[in-house]
Amino acid sequence: MIPINRESKTSVHFGMNFLIAGTWGHEKGALLNFQKALLDAGLEFSQTGTRPTGFTLVRTEPSPLQITLETTNPQIHTLQIISGNPQYDLEMFGRDVEAVTGAYQKTWPMPQYQILNTSGCIRHLYSAKVHAFQYLWEQRLGQAPQDFQMLGNRPVAGGGLRLLIPPHQKEGGEPTSIEIRIESFMRETQKLFVETVFTWPRPRVLVEQAGFESQVRLNEIESFAANEIWNFIARQAPQS
Repeated sequence: MIPINRESKTSVHFGMNFLIAGTWGHEKGALLNFQKALLDAGLEFSQTGTRPTGFTLVRTEPSPLQITLETTNPQIHTLQIISGNPQYDLEMFGRDVEAVTGAYQKTWPMPQYQILNTSGCIRHLYSAKVHAFQYLWEQRLGQAPQDFQMLGNRPVAGGGLRLLIPPHQKEGGEPTSIEIRIESFMRETQKLFVETVFTWPRPRVLVEQAGFESQVRLNEIESFAANEIWNFIARQAPQS
């Protein structure tokens, strides 16, 4: 039995990011119209930060939520929605993302939207009975603690793994690249930090009535993190 408690998994970050072709429109009153559309969808934000290239809206209750709309060049902009230290589950975050993208479409209506790139990020923490990096280094990777003496015989406080899986495609699905970080959590070394980032690089076109399909993508990330990545951490063969 490994010293990592699978049942202790806690979500500490949810995020979705959309790279969209075209300009979002800096016309006077656009931000107020967007905030009104968000309010109509049940989302109220207490802080607003504006700049020439975009704006950020921040909410602290009932669960942290941040929206950033930013022009990256004259023909491309990004819509980012994140929840740091969420106080709700992934399904509720997915509903918030759908509400935000719906308000975006209501404020800046287009016959169709060209999404150049979509990415999502979920971060988890697991509790461990030992130093999380000690488990990764000695048990999962089978390395000797004496190896660190080659770094000047100095103590190593933590570390981990970073993996990149290039774009691949399952039958009936989109090409997807995956970035994974598995490391000891620096503030609490007996916690294992796992970050899972999915990127769907293929451009797609949405008609005005279609949604951004956020929930299904978030669920795909969560499933991969909870199963494939866990099996990798625990060095367990997947269930047949």
